[in-house]
Amino acid sequence: MFNLIAIKDTVPVAPKTFGLSAGTTIHDALNKKFANKLIQERGLALSVYDILTAEDGRVTWGNGQMYYKVSFRLLMFAPFVGEVIVGKVLSTTPAYIRVSLGFFNDIYILRSLLPPNCAYDDHENRFFWYPGDDGPPLDEAGLQNTLKAERFYYDSGEPIRFRVDSIEWHESEPGPPTAPKPVDPNAPEDKQPADEDNDPYDKAGYRIMAAVSEQGLGLMSWWGEGGEEEGEEMEE
Repeated sequence: MFNLIAIKDTVPVAPKTFGLSAGTTIHDALNKKFANKLIQERGLALSVYDILTAEDGRVTWGNGQMYYKVSFRLLMFAPFVGEVIVGKVLSTTPAYIRVSLGFFNDIYILRSLLPPNCAYDDHENRFFWYPGDDGPPLDEAGLQNTLKAERFYYDSGEPIRFRVDSIEWHESEPGPPTAPKPVDPNAPEDKQPADEDNDPYDKAGYRIMAAVSEQGLGLMSWWGEGGEEEGEEMEE
């Protein structure tokens, strides 16, 4: 899920920081430039891991900034296809379940990547899985007629284990403006027309498509597990 990549770059340092050590100012300038940025086909840069080399700084005419040629390593978030990860259910729409890792939210479980006997409950605004029996999967009408007490819902905030199914990169380009949809003042907030322009799925430049259709995947509570794995400290 995490790896290091080596990069060479020239980084400017502002004159107001000349009183600090060069190592500190270079590190801060690199983090400002790369941290929390997407690097095409590589992943999400989290922070500078270390600086390998740095040449003597040179001041150029015009702005007084000091420029350093440096080589360094970036800590990247770059999961691989097939990797199993634990996150938390962030939100749900009729098209997908969105999962968060805390620092990265563009993980999507589409309907096609849910296990058999899954359906969307329009009243609960969330997906559910119906374990049923060993017979053939139910159709949509059959699932909607099942007892709620026998359904397993994908609840927001719950730890979920998923497998990376694919990774997608997209160039986001602004489109023509669209007229806002009419709002019904008497309808509840969750029944108002969706703002398609703000759909995070369409706006994400880096998307991870996740699957929970295999044994052991899905909400960890379904398998008698808690959320201790997430965020617990590692002991040597």
